This record gives sequence, structure tokens and C-alpha cells, in this order.
Amino acid sequence: MLTEAKSVVPWDLADKKTQKIRFSAKSFYIVVDGISSDSVRSACKSLKAYLNKWEGVRCRGPKALKTERRRWMNMREMRNADASKGVYLTQALRYRNVILVISPTNEMMTGLIRVEQPSDVNIRIEQYDNQYDLREDR
Repeated sequence: MLTEAKSVVPWDLADKKTQKIRFSAKSFYIVVDGISSDSVRSACKSLKAYLNKWEGVRCRGPKALKTERRRWMNMREMRNADASKGVYLTQALRYRNVILVISPTNEMMTGLIRVEQPSDVNIRIEQYDNQYDLREDR
């Protein structure tokens, strides 16, 4: 099982022996990262529409983060006809949005992987450490 360098939370939230979701009902961020602002916005819109379907689950955002210019960027999800490892971009602009999910459920997390997304965005789940300006209700 791969773990993130800064966190003890595993990347895949399933237990390999039982294939059941091990997920605590804490808040987390969904960070949407891409090279086109329209695709990032549409990905956030579809994620928020999916999250609003669930009763008891609340979400805040999307909040646009600062746009960065990167020297290079490798989009693994985008497939080129002659490349097997994705698309390598130079001098790319990186658009990022973040959504805060409050009080998630196991069923919502199971269905989250089935949400259709554009191929040129990366989606990452980060645990809630108050690192972005989106805050939980108190």
C-alpha cells in the first residue's frame, strides 16, 4: 500500500484483505488540478453536483487557488497515440480548485470514483488540516 510522504493516511482507502472501505467521517479536501480552466471548472461542477445528492454531506467551494506556471507537467491520465506514459507538457499553466467535503459517508466515497471527469484533470484527496481558506462550520 502506498502512503503519502507527509501523511499517514493511505492513498487507497480500501483494506486489501477485505476490500472494504476504511474511511473515517472526517472532513477532507478534493483538489482538482488541470491545464485548462474550463475543464477544471466543469470537473468541480460535476463533483459538487454529485456531493449535493447525498443527505448529510455538506461541501464548500470550489475555491480557485493561485494559477502557477510550471516548467513541465506530466498528465498521466491524458493518453497520446504514440506515448504510453501520458502527455508531457512544457510551460504549462496549472489551474487548481479546491472543494471542502464535510461529514462524508462510506457510500459517497465508494461512488466518488464513478463520477465522470475530463481526461486532462488530476484529482487528489487531502486530509483537512485547515491549509486552505475553506473552513468547516463551527
